[in-house]
Amino acid sequence: MFRLSRDILIGFLLVCAAAWGLMGTRTLRFADQALYDVQARWLRANAPTPLAHDVVVIGIDEAAYESIPEPTALWHTHLGALLAGLSSAQPAVVGLALPLPVRSYDFLVKDIDSVLLAGIYRLRGAAPLVVGQPPGVDRKLRPIAPELLAAIGKSAIASLAICEDADGTVRRVNQRRCRSDENQEPLALAMAKHMGRQGSLTGMIDYSVGGAIEYTPVATVLDWIRRGEDDKLLALVQGRAVVVANLLPTEARHRLPVQLAAWEPGSRTEPGAVVHIQALRSLLGRGLIERMPKEFPLLLAGIGVLLWFGRSDWAKALVLAGVIGGFVAGSTFALWHGRYLPVANIVIVTLLAFAARHAWDFALHFREKQTLRTMFAGHVSPQVMRALLGGELQLEQNGQRREVTLLFAGIRGFAARSAQSTPEAMISLLNRFHAAAALAIQTSGGAVDKYVGDGLMATFGLPQPLPAPQRNALEAAQDLLLRVDRLNAELAAEGIAPLQIGIGIHCGEVLAGYVGASQRREFSVIGDAVGIAGRLEAMTKQYPHPVICSQQVAAAVDHAGGLVDLGHPEADLPALWGWTPPLTAPRGEVK
Repeated sequence: MFRLSRDILIGFLLVCAAAWGLMGTRTLRFADQALYDVQARWLRANAPTPLAHDVVVIGIDEAAYESIPEPTALWHTHLGALLAGLSSAQPAVVGLALPLPVRSYDFLVKDIDSVLLAGIYRLRGAAPLVVGQPPGVDRKLRPIAPELLAAIGKSAIASLAICEDADGTVRRVNQRRCRSDENQEPLALAMAKHMGRQGSLTGMIDYSVGGAIEYTPVATVLDWIRRGEDDKLLALVQGRAVVVANLLPTEARHRLPVQLAAWEPGSRTEPGAVVHIQALRSLLGRGLIERMPKEFPLLLAGIGVLLWFGRSDWAKALVLAGVIGGFVAGSTFALWHGRYLPVANIVIVTLLAFAARHAWDFALHFREKQTLRTMFAGHVSPQVMRALLGGELQLEQNGQRREVTLLFAGIRGFAARSAQSTPEAMISLLNRFHAAAALAIQTSGGAVDKYVGDGLMATFGLPQPLPAPQRNALEAAQDLLLRVDRLNAELAAEGIAPLQIGIGIHCGEVLAGYVGASQRREFSVIGDAVGIAGRLEAMTKQYPHPVICSQQVAAAVDHAGGLVDLGHPEADLPALWGWTPPLTAPRGEVK
């Protein structure tokens, strides 16, 4: 039955606690907002939502200020003519996104108010009118002249206030903190109500709705009205929402996730009226984007945290990529259908779980390596240790058949020497010999398999492959003989008889693996080739050569280097070759 270790469960709980602490933090909110902006730009570029009847924008631009001689405060006649003209064009609703006079100017120009009042009354008789006013002082909207307010009606006053998110980008148009003390609705929501559409306090602007926002200059519309070209105005606004907006470059500007104003290509800061226009488009399309219930992001984050389980490998990395890709694709699809899923914090929580488990596995693997190094240091050769730590050798692995070159080396006359010396002296001598032998073997790329009394067995090509293991074994034999000569010089100085050794080398197929009980195992090789190599080492007593190798080894080096053919002395052995290596300097540095 599958069981989870206590450490894994504790780690999972810690990751869950960290994920809970991260979700909803300011940093992750910024990440969610940034991802929303990217998704909005992608949807606008690749899957825009068209509007059957887009919002009509009549813009007061720099050209208007150049063509109208009066100061803005005295534009009553022109605004009145515009409103009166719109009343004949049958708009669905008209919104004014520009400040109206705060007082009467009849004292300057007689009956100037009456022209504007007449236009207001005439338009209100034909279509709903919503007048948006910018923020004033003390959390109140900018005041409007009492005469105009009476004609418009307090219920038709809306707010042009815009609140940016903490990162300075506008994504909502109806936040509570933007409400004035009069509690007036935003212009977009007030206009949408007249067209039977509702918005919420939490809804986000859908920036994928509609194309680039274009406008018709107010001077052009006034020219149509003066010349009686009602058909042009009717074709422009009939049955549509109309926004008359101040679009001067000097207007307060706001950063948006996408570029909207067609007259300012490449700009990401746009007049406040553009925000209300896009919000109105959203309401006339699918509606404002509403946030999914809080339980849904938590559920997805819980799925992401499950990546804590399972060891880190390429398959898990692919699963991670698939999960994150699925989260992002799913949230983008939801956004396209008017639902907002804050997926960035879910992605980060998922990455946290994956990274935490990866770090856990790395630490555990490092600890296991250190444990193995401590357990086996001094018991296996450096080559076996590297293979073990590198995962090439597994303690639980069954044996494997491998081609390997074997070297046996032993001291001649060791039994007689032991009878004439103390145990301590013999152990010291053995250690000095084995140290020299191990260094010669390892320098030539071999690995000491085991020490057996006065001799040893070494392998070449196992556990780490070599391109020419037979040549490496012969080089190791020559190096070992040189090192023994140096050791003998030291022994002579100490009054100790010199050592004579014999070396047997053979290559063939062996069974390699860990041998022993579960409490203590030893990496070794077994097979006929091992027995043959041992017999060749013993046969050096019969020939005047310190090294005897088999036909297979000699053939691998093309019988070069002074090898001497010894014939086929025994039927169950291959042909033998003797070698007395030239006493040259070893390949590696003698230490």
